[in-house]
Amino acid sequence: MNRFRPIVLLRRLFADRSGVSAMEFAFILPVLVLMAVAIADFGRLLLLTHKLQNGAFILADLTGRDQTLSVAQLDNIFLALQDLVEPFEFNGAGKVIISSVSGDGDGGSTVNWQRTGAGDLDVGSTVGTEGGDGTLPDGFTLGSGETIIVAEVAFNYVPMFGIATSEHVLHKVAYIKPRLGTLETLIGE
Repeated sequence: MNRFRPIVLLRRLFADRSGVSAMEFAFILPVLVLMAVAIADFGRLLLLTHKLQNGAFILADLTGRDQTLSVAQLDNIFLALQDLVEPFEFNGAGKVIISSVSGDGDGGSTVNWQRTGAGDLDVGSTVGTEGGDGTLPDGFTLGSGETIIVAEVAFNYVPMFGIATSEHVLHKVAYIKPRLGTLETLIGE
C-alpha cells in the first residue's frame, strides 16, 4: 500500500485547484502593469500635443490683436506660453517662433519680421527666415498687401517610460490674420 501512496499524492496535487487564481493573476499582472504604463505615457503625449496646439493658436491670436506691435509686447506674449503648457517645463525643452508674412501678389510671400523666445530648443522656422521668402502650406496663398501672423511652437518630448512613445520634437503651427492692421513692421527692432 505504501508503494501506491506517491501516485495518490500526485493525483491529489494535479486535482487541487486552490492556487489557480493566484497563479493566473501572477501571469497577467506584468501585462496589466505594462498596459497601464503605456497608457500613461501615451496620455501624457496627447495632453502635451493639445496644449502646444492651443498655445500656438493663443500666441498667434495675442500677436494679431493690435494695430501695431513692439518687441517688448512680443516678449510679454512669449511669457504666456509657460502657463499654457503647465505641468510641462517649456523653457529648457521648447521654443516659440512668431513671424509676420506678407503676400507679393504673384503667389509668393516674404517674411517681414521674426522673433524667437520662451525656450532654448535648437529648431528653425518652417516658414523661412526674416527678409527671405516665406514658405506656406500648399494651397495657402496671400494676395498683395495681405499679411498673416504665424506662431510656431516646438517642444522636445521625452516620455516618462518610453514604452508607447519615443523621444521626438513636436511642432505645432497656427496662422492668424491681423485684426486691425498689417503688422508688417515690428516696433523697436
